[in-house]
Amino acid sequence: MRIRSAGRAGLVPAVGLGLALALTACGSEETGSDSSEASTPAEAESSAAASESAAAPAADEKEVKIGKTLKDPDMGDSIEVVSAVRDFPSKEEADLISDGGEVVLLQVKVKPGKEFGGRVSSGNFEISADKSDFSTDDTRLMTDELEAAKRTPFDDIARRDGGEATGWIAFQVDEKADTYVVSYTRDAAKVIGSDKQINEFKQEIEIPAS
Repeated sequence: MRIRSAGRAGLVPAVGLGLALALTACGSEETGSDSSEASTPAEAESSAAASESAAAPAADEKEVKIGKTLKDPDMGDSIEVVSAVRDFPSKEEADLISDGGEVVLLQVKVKPGKEFGGRVSSGNFEISADKSDFSTDDTRLMTDELEAAKRTPFDDIARRDGGEATGWIAFQVDEKADTYVVSYTRDAAKVIGSDKQINEFKQEIEIPAS
């Protein structure tokens, strides 16, 4: 456009100053347009940088103390919930974490009673963010990562064997919450060879914010 305008100015030398000023203004506007187009890549880079910033690394893990003991009066089991780890940096579950989830660890110390059979396992523990939708543990899926982090996975312990067991239970949570509730449930049972019925035992423990 500027080239054609310049040609017309050369063919009509008698054109007044007003037209020359108009052409000059037109040229200035086009220059401004070129400058605006040139800034577009910079804006794209800025947008990309903002996107990278939004995908920031997950928070560092933090261990929070709990120190609560559950007593099962019928079975004689003692279950101490020692502590929890928030934001465990699982590489296997990196996608879950980047999508807003969290891996939570729970350290427990169990000393079972000896009067009855059965066992205490990680399957007795479930986690929830709202006390309505509870999820089972994922300890066995994360055994290798727990051991690599020098955290012994909790193993089942039989009541008849006595003794005690200490270890970590892992939970994979799809949506991270400020706090969680862990439910410990021991199902109702009937004593073999008698009519005695043992009622269900259930208690909840809160995992605090990190």
